[in-house]
Formats: sequence, structure tokens, C-alpha cells
Amino acid sequence: MKKSNTQIIIIDDELFAHHPLIIKLLQYFETVKLYKKAAEAIALIKKQLGEKMILILDMKLSGNEEGYHVFSELREFSYQVPVIVWTGISKENGKFFDMINLKPYATRDKTTTIDKMTELVREADSDIKYSLSNALEKWLKEQPGNHDKPYLISTGGKEYSLNDILNEVRKDTPQGKEFTQDLVNLTIELMTKKDE
Repeated sequence: MKKSNTQIIIIDDELFAHHPLIIKLLQYFETVKLYKKAAEAIALIKKQLGEKMILILDMKLSGNEEGYHVFSELREFSYQVPVIVWTGISKENGKFFDMINLKPYATRDKTTTIDKMTELVREADSDIKYSLSNALEKWLKEQPGNHDKPYLISTGGKEYSLNDILNEVRKDTPQGKEFTQDLVNLTIELMTKKDE
């Protein structure tokens, strides 16, 4: 079985490198990275935002770090990274509802089995595979030529290469959102004209 190239990032200060969840995920994914310090993981995500990744986040971190603040910081620059919250925080805790407003992919209690967590991560990976950014990436790979040369000029006069467009979509920037909406509208229009 071919492993997925989607990166799995885990922020949890209680896990260890050979934790059964990590071992199990490595059966399905090429890269599984564990971070005890959230700042290091967030820096990596920012740096590699153009890559496919899934974040598993513990909401109860030690020291001065709190999972809610980490999640909130991530959402300041992207909603494209699916976040699976793996927590011991009770649903009665006020932070739990604040966290729900940040749109996690899923929330699971720390008592969730390794098999169920692995299944959930694989489901998130499947959803990524059918996302617009992934479809665009697949289409780009099939196109001949230089993907770094200007391809599109915005109404503001900024030039975008095909790789720039993909990056804007993945980073969920205003330009990426506009491009996504335009592409969806065009697809719907082409589908409806086909029936005429």
C-alpha cells in the first residue's frame, strides 16, 4: 500500500516518539511529526502552508501554552489545514465552545482508541484529496510548460503564475478565496450549459 504524502503534525506534550498512535499513523503516512512545543509546529505550518497537512492538537498543553490559543493562531492565517482536536477538556468547559467556533475538522476525547483516531486522520486525508487545492495541484502536474511564468493578471494588476494561484488557494488568502469562487462558478456554468 502506498503511503499518503500528507504531513501529519501532532502537538501534544504527553506523547512520545514511539507512541502507538504515531506508529500506527506511520503505516499510512510518509511523515508524522510530533511537537511538544506548539510554537515550533506553528512555525513549520506557516513555512510549509503550501503543503498538504493535518494537525492533531491536544488542547491541554503544559507550561504557558494552551491549545485554544494555538488553534486560534493557526486560524489567523489558514482554515485550509484540517485540525483534529484530541482533548481531555470536558464539553462543559467554556473554552470547548470557543474552540468549536474555530471550525475543527473533528473533536475526540483522549479515550478514543488508536484505531479510531487513525481512521479519522485517514478520513481527513481523503477529504483533502478531493479539495479544490488538490484538484488544482493534480491538474497542474499534468500541464506541460513552466508553471512559474505569469498566467493570470488580477484586476489590481498583480501577476500570478499557476504555482502562485495554487499557493493562494492553499493559504486561503482573499485572492485564493476569490479564485476558488470564480472557479466554482465557472464549473457550475459549464455544467449547466452542457445540458442546454
